[in-house]
Amino acid sequence: MEDNSSKEINEQVLAHLHNFYHENPYVQLLGIKVESVERGRVTLSMESEEKLSNFYHIAHGGALMSLADTAMGATCLSVNKKVVTQSMNSFFLKAASEGARLTATGHILHNGRKTVVCETEIRDEEGTILCKATANFFVIGQCVAEQ
Repeated sequence: MEDNSSKEINEQVLAHLHNFYHENPYVQLLGIKVESVERGRVTLSMESEEKLSNFYHIAHGGALMSLADTAMGATCLSVNKKVVTQSMNSFFLKAASEGARLTATGHILHNGRKTVVCETEIRDEEGTILCKATANFFVIGQCVAEQ
């Protein structure tokens, strides 16, 4: 895992990340919000609303995968990488109750020139891990020009 403790995020990258998610129609549809951003680590949140639930009144797996993918994509943006998802694996460990506030924290496992590998955990309000996911991303450019 990359050591991000002494690295500050570029202000232009941070502004781009916030704009990207505030103006993204799918993110808005799901109600995903940016909670915290560090270089190589991003936390997002989402309410497990009825519209995101299945017949059993628990969060639909696709909604959880979307939250995980969005968190990992945002993590790539935090290191100035514009990416698209190549592949993703999700492990559903426990159901997310309808109405629960979910958080997903993504971090980078590999930050390469052409690919980035990330991991995220989705937790409920009590801190219980509900889903764990990993993904490979293909780098298609930079968010903002390097100075």
